[in-house]
Amino acid sequence: MHFYHRTIRVVRASRAPLAIRGVPIPKSPVTIGGHLRRRRAELRLGQSQASYSLGISTVTLSRWECEKVFPTAQHHPRIVDYLGYDPFINTSNPA
Repeated sequence: MHFYHRTIRVVRASRAPLAIRGVPIPKSPVTIGGHLRRRRAELRLGQSQASYSLGISTVTLSRWECEKVFPTAQHHPRIVDYLGYDPFINTSNPA
């Protein structure tokens, strides 16, 4: 019996990241999660790539994007650098 091994490679750079999966991306975000989600889509990054650049875990980024957790003050400077503007000026911490 002969077994043949084939490798198929597909370039996916031209498509949106699968991590967005139909979650609406706001055109004018009003929440921190919306700002992060929109920027990640603009950069065409998955959550793992975006979380690496922010220096956080993928789970943490997911919780921020879903508005389950608000970023603490220690993360604000990295978020401002990642977004290119300060989203914390007009937002408040949901209690």
